[in-house]
Amino acid sequence: MRAQLRSRFPAIALIAVASAVPIGIVLLLRVWKGVPIHLLTSDVTSIAGVPAYTGFLSQLGIFVWAGAAAICFFCARLLAARSDAQEERRFLFVSGLLTVVLAFDDLFLLHEEFFPSLGIPEKGVFVAYAAFVLFHLVSFRRLILRTDYILLAIAFAAFAVSVGLDLVNPAGINPYLYEDSAKFVGVVSWLGYFFRAGSGALSGVPGSVTRERAPRGASQAA
Repeated sequence: MRAQLRSRFPAIALIAVASAVPIGIVLLLRVWKGVPIHLLTSDVTSIAGVPAYTGFLSQLGIFVWAGAAAICFFCARLLAARSDAQEERRFLFVSGLLTVVLAFDDLFLLHEEFFPSLGIPEKGVFVAYAAFVLFHLVSFRRLILRTDYILLAIAFAAFAVSVGLDLVNPAGINPYLYEDSAKFVGVVSWLGYFFRAGSGALSGVPGSVTRERAPRGASQAA
């Protein structure tokens, strides 16, 4: 056990920090804003006194977001030791950051409540997110074109429908059904895309992130 404590001290320290930061935020909000502790630590459905199935689709979507982020970061970590896969590593790492941003926005309603409370309009937040996405797509466009980008396109199309319904709020339809369903389709497609891209980057599976292949004649000559 002593040997493991010494050799695994960085991992143990990281776990301690990752645990201490959220707990510290809870204490900060308690002291700074006077928020009761149980409102920051307890289950939402028990606090609100609503049925356990409340927010079913939204809560399930958070699990899917988390799965996509975990895949991106885990694959990027495994690719760190491969000098021939640094572009793929950067792509997956930045994709993980983007996924975390979108997941936090979905979980804590950042664009609807948090940023507007700071004086930042909702449309301005959408513009910032769009700029991050555009940077991501432009920076890794060549690599993305070597992946199953149809899955990523489906995700963005579904997100666009969801955001459009949120901004326009057309009459005559159930906004909860159509807007939230479109978002959920987008999140699932997002997970499917990065599962394919991450596994392909690790194993070279055709259809995922793969290196450019030499022409058939050239490979035969070699």
